[in-house]
Amino acid sequence: MDKIDEILNNFRLEREFDGIKPSTIRNDLLRLRIFLEYTFNELKKTPETMEYYDFMEFFIYLEKERGLKRNTLNRYFNLLRVFYDINRLNNFNEFIETTKRRKRFKRFQIVHYDYLDEKTYKAILKKIKSNGNTAIRNTLIIKMLWDTGCRISELLNIRYKDCNFKEGIFRITNTKNYEERIVACSEKTLDELKFFIEYNVNQSPDATIFQTPKGKLSKNTIQHVFINAVKELKAEGIIPQNKRIVLHSLRHSRAVNLLDKGVSIDIVKEYLGHKNIKTTLIYSHPKERIEREVKDLRNKL
Repeated sequence: MDKIDEILNNFRLEREFDGIKPSTIRNDLLRLRIFLEYTFNELKKTPETMEYYDFMEFFIYLEKERGLKRNTLNRYFNLLRVFYDINRLNNFNEFIETTKRRKRFKRFQIVHYDYLDEKTYKAILKKIKSNGNTAIRNTLIIKMLWDTGCRISELLNIRYKDCNFKEGIFRITNTKNYEERIVACSEKTLDELKFFIEYNVNQSPDATIFQTPKGKLSKNTIQHVFINAVKELKAEGIIPQNKRIVLHSLRHSRAVNLLDKGVSIDIVKEYLGHKNIKTTLIYSHPKERIEREVKDLRNKL
């Protein structure tokens, strides 16, 4: 085992001990490898001998040569904070303090998906329904995402034992912040779901409700189906070309929809499973909603 692999292995053990999700650890290890390879191979240094301008050089490399965006750069910055803290090294501290004063890695709005109105949502459903033999399953998953506000990974991890099919209520366990929560779907969606699961091969308590003959359904499959439907609708002029609509837009739109219906912000926070209410505020203030509220306000002047 070379030095880089040794460092990565130790970091993995530390993060597993912290109870970090395996998918997060995998992504962090990939980014940490890039940092370590740059440190050892390009700068001819080690993590403990890195200095302020070395870190600056690394982030310039990420931005200019690897073409990374601000959101990803911020992830690298937070990763290195954790890495240096775990290894009890303080040579990253000067870089942290300086960038804090210069607001280089200040908190910024990470949500940049366009709001999905009901008309566009129905157009996407119709497009998906017209494509392929698995259209019933795919449209049902989109409807469940729309109703529950779940992340796609959360939805595909719902098991039979997590479901109350009588009430249309589901317990979400595999969450980003490790806190269980309860979500619900409409009566119409529930009827479709109950019909759909009758044909599942595995209906044991631990089996997922959305599955393939080979086992659990991949989130990439649904993301691919959704993106293709959006592309086709853009080509047809139904969705404007400048609209950024992705699968996660369904979750974003659920927050907006609930707030429009008068649901309090703290309830929306719990329903979506946000750890901090500031996240809910970010998700719930797209420009479309603000424009509508300003127009409503104008009528009251």
